[in-house]
Amino acid sequence: MSNPWGELDHIIVFCDVGAPEADALAAGGFHEGPGNSHPGQGTVNRRFFFRNAYLELLWVENFAEAQSGEARQTGLWDRWRNRAGGACPFGLVFRHGPGALTQQFPTWTYAPRFFPPGFSIEVATGIPANEPLLFYLPFAQAALVETKPAAEGTRIGAINAVTIHLPETQSLSPALNSLVAAGVVNVEPSRHHLLDLVHVGGAAGIIDLRPVLPLRFLRATREQPMN
Repeated sequence: MSNPWGELDHIIVFCDVGAPEADALAAGGFHEGPGNSHPGQGTVNRRFFFRNAYLELLWVENFAEAQSGEARQTGLWDRWRNRAGGACPFGLVFRHGPGALTQQFPTWTYAPRFFPPGFSIEVATGIPANEPLLFYLPFAQAALVETKPAAEGTRIGAINAVTIHLPETQSLSPALNSLVAAGVVNVEPSRHHLLDLVHVGGAAGIIDLRPVLPLRFLRATREQPMN
């Protein structure tokens, strides 16, 4: 398989039911767009949009659906259930972008029932619990724009780099290792899970959402597209 997985489309952060964590984002001036539910998968989200990507706060609403069939195989149920027990609380979802992977890795094709016919997601296999789940959307395009100004200068620009701070980084899965080798994401060792999103064109300074969310936004020192 030769999917380039070249650009970040959105970031999943597993959260409590109803995503009360989203209130901290809204209070900080982040632009919340419409959320949605996923019939057959059992999940619901709240979403915050940036110029070229978005943040998805995801929780399980229907336990039976999330644990059945292919929905269970995605890993969403297990990650959500164990989000406070040491499992990585992130999922990274990619779209087609510049450059190809230096090494291919196995995936399986997931066609959830809430997608139109002919649309599907590629799900990376062999992901250990300490790493983020990895997904690829063959149909996705960089068409999401933050059009509503954020309050108090906390507007986020285009995301141009991603660094995942992970415990137990001695041996990465083939999937994550391939994305690191291709320069799509960066991995740093850490005692705790943390995701850094570097952006251009937004407010200066660090926006640190801990302890509500294991997430930071950092202004890039130079403006260059993520590749």
